Amino acid sequence: MRRVGFLLPSIALLSLLLIPAGARATDKKQSAIVESGKEIVLRNELVTVRYDRHTGKMNLLWQDGHKLLGIRSGAQLADSSTLVTTAYLEHELLQDGDTARSATGEHEYTIRSSKPGAPSLLQHIWLYDGKPLVSIEAELDAEASKTGTRHFDAVLIQEPGAVQVGPQTSLRVLHVPFDNDMWFRYDSVPVADMKAGQAYSGEEVTAIYDNTSRQGLVLGSITHDVWKTAIDVHAANHEIADLDIYGGISSPSGVKSDTHDSVPHGLVRGQSVRSPRILIGSFADWRDGLEAYGKANAAIHPPLIWPAGAPMGWNSWAAYADKVDYQRYLGAAAYVHDTLVPEGFGRKVVYFNLDAFWSRLDAVQLADAVTEIKAMQGPNGMRFEPGIYWTPFAYWSDDLDVYVEGTNRKYRYRDILLKAPDGSFLPKVDGGRPIDPSSAGAKERTTFYINEFKKLGFTYLKLDFLSHGSLEGVHADPAIQTGTEAYNEGMRQIVEENAGRMFLSLSIAPLFPSGYGHARRLSCDTKGHISGEYQSTEYMLNSLTYGWWTAGNLYIADPDHVVFGTKADDGARSITEGRSRLLSAVLSGGMILDSSRLADDPQGREFAKAVYGDRNLLAVASEGKVFRPVEGDTGNRAAAAFVRSTEKGFYLAIFNYSDKQSNTITISLERVAAVLGSASSVAVKDISTGEQLAPAHGSLSVNLNAAESKLLELVPTR
Repeated sequence: MRRVGFLLPSIALLSLLLIPAGARATDKKQSAIVESGKEIVLRNELVTVRYDRHTGKMNLLWQDGHKLLGIRSGAQLADSSTLVTTAYLEHELLQDGDTARSATGEHEYTIRSSKPGAPSLLQHIWLYDGKPLVSIEAELDAEASKTGTRHFDAVLIQEPGAVQVGPQTSLRVLHVPFDNDMWFRYDSVPVADMKAGQAYSGEEVTAIYDNTSRQGLVLGSITHDVWKTAIDVHAANHEIADLDIYGGISSPSGVKSDTHDSVPHGLVRGQSVRSPRILIGSFADWRDGLEAYGKANAAIHPPLIWPAGAPMGWNSWAAYADKVDYQRYLGAAAYVHDTLVPEGFGRKVVYFNLDAFWSRLDAVQLADAVTEIKAMQGPNGMRFEPGIYWTPFAYWSDDLDVYVEGTNRKYRYRDILLKAPDGSFLPKVDGGRPIDPSSAGAKERTTFYINEFKKLGFTYLKLDFLSHGSLEGVHADPAIQTGTEAYNEGMRQIVEENAGRMFLSLSIAPLFPSGYGHARRLSCDTKGHISGEYQSTEYMLNSLTYGWWTAGNLYIADPDHVVFGTKADDGARSITEGRSRLLSAVLSGGMILDSSRLADDPQGREFAKAVYGDRNLLAVASEGKVFRPVEGDTGNRAAAAFVRSTEKGFYLAIFNYSDKQSNTITISLERVAAVLGSASSVAVKDISTGEQLAPAHGSLSVNLNAAESKLLELVPTR
């Protein structure tokens, strides 16, 4: 992780200079505590926490000059009472972070706020040796925990000027969607454009940063076992006026809302109720901050690892949707095997995946198709494996009296559907009825399907409409209080039942909790057109622009289907447009699933052969490394340029999102990488053609035809 800002004199010396007379201080290794009648001060060499014992507010001060001021914690209890640290009279340090120091250099401190006649409120604060990070988690005492809460504020700021990032900055706030359904977009919103009185909301994580300097703060939840974490921001006079990061949703607005909930967040109560744990860090580059946030989540809940890496293959959905059949499935596989593999398509394993409506193949055809795929062989030991599709938490019929598969007629579907507090069934989302993952019938159904898929020989399983399992409602298991708890339970069962046999690819799914799939789709359905509000390359790259950091840390990033030919659903209309769609998949880390009509469409076959014949581009894809955006000021659109390092220099990918006009894109080399900006000359190579282009200095201008993109390698020379 990059260290930010300039270095001050040693923290040990500085802490001695700052200790007031009569105060208690400890200084072990990189942590320090100072207590006085006025405040509690916690610090490492990069960040200081100053907790005011009179007001119950804390300030976070970083060495780089960034500040987050006036932080408090609180909760709205089920009995309508409100707790907030600023309403308490006493604030005392209970736990010494040096005593609670972990082997990884993590120090936990606990401050208790109390007053006569009121339940106490605890704040747990963590510092990390050598890192510009603080994490904060609030906890209710036993009395308040019994009452419970639906809204638990971990980090609450309600005063202007509290967020300070660099001098004379133009701040942005990043909106991160809860899931990838309904073509939601990431959005980088300028604070100056925020309207007074209007809430700007997001889920789980945000970055507050200046794109020009790239300096910023990253704030987000790193525990995802109970709560859906919400982030509300208000602005006034062109600055952030208040910021609330809390567990729970305050006003669900129906299936088109961010979380699709139609009932309030579950009431959380018990022996000890804790808020989400919120990580806060200050960074010289907001992109480094989001990557650090991803790593912090992975440290708590590690990702599933697939030894073979990012998959490559074919999927039936965009090609044939509900018209898939035995002949088309095997016909597409034959074309990949006979024509595309010799052109360079494929890796050690090539997957052929049946998507929704695989039930159009009868039992004999399904078993025979699996056998046919597994019998195929490629060069250098290349294997061919079949994949299938399932929706564990969504039911697609209005006949609620159908017996649930695998339950020996013990349960009908009405018995496993999720219900509202009044006993009614929850409304459909995307046409599917939500299933309760905690119900006994749903669990037996999961066991049945996973075992059937394994017995049939499938080694790839696409899991779709998973957000249905995270909806709030009344769950069959009384120990499950929230949708997030139910989702964790349902996904844990799938992972355990699978036992590493099948590659688990999450399609429509919440961003968090993670760790339950080898891959997750970056966005909603994406096909082959370069532009368009939905399903386009630009739409998918908006998710990569602000969500690239999920790749590797949380999942393999799935850029969805690469589709060629006008007979397929939104397939690329030209080879140029198709090459841009393939490049967008390369940037995402190299997971490539074609979904062209390869069994019977001459145009789709022609485009696929031409595009996948780019062995140089496929070689970059096989490295399995994600690119990140050059700029972060694109609002809810995609960046035009993406970068990642190579052994010699840097790859730079540039896109023209217009499908009608050519465009010349000029990029400052300093913005791509500092070493390129200071170089006397930069060698430029077109990866696809291998052609060495004119060297660049200071900036680079690239002419792109309509829907065209290029992948370049930039190498500084002396």
